[in-house]
Amino acid sequence: MNQINKLARTMGVSLSEIARRVDMQPHTLRRYARNESQPKHDLALKLSTVFGCDPSEVMGFAAREPIALAKIPLYGSAEGGIGSDITNMDRAIDHIDRPSFLLSASSAYAVYVVGDSMAPRFRSGEIVYVDPAVPIRRGTDCVVQIAEDGVLTAIIKEYVSSTETKLTLRQYNPDKEIIIDANNVTNVHLVRGMYIT
Repeated sequence: MNQINKLARTMGVSLSEIARRVDMQPHTLRRYARNESQPKHDLALKLSTVFGCDPSEVMGFAAREPIALAKIPLYGSAEGGIGSDITNMDRAIDHIDRPSFLLSASSAYAVYVVGDSMAPRFRSGEIVYVDPAVPIRRGTDCVVQIAEDGVLTAIIKEYVSSTETKLTLRQYNPDKEIIIDANNVTNVHLVRGMYIT
């Protein structure tokens, strides 16, 4: 029996949202979650990417051993907008407990949110968990790492699109698109969840 329901509950995400992330109809995923049918390998692989686990765990087989590292790095204050106090990504300010949905994500990290440009989605003082291994799609929240003048910083926005020359993002407060020179962007990583302090 597959573990789709259990993994979705652990991650704190609805089956409808999981279905959206794997590009399938919610009613179809609910059939799998009720164990009326078992997912084929391709679907199990997609779901494992979303859940941050091994495909065998999605299928209900013995999970591989989780990463031994119990902690993930926490980076200072990720400004909600392009402004004065943006996270310096060169050095973690702390190491915090790894949430269960990131047990298999070896390169996961977390950042503080400062500012209100992404409110009400993200509020100042929240910690967001980031999984660099999961692909970014239009409409997903992301941490964008930017290198300028030898300093690596980060911002939190919603991903819109990218080309070879520019990265287009969206902020909520005020609602507007932001365009960043792609030459300065070093990484765009998916926000997998958050913890309110």
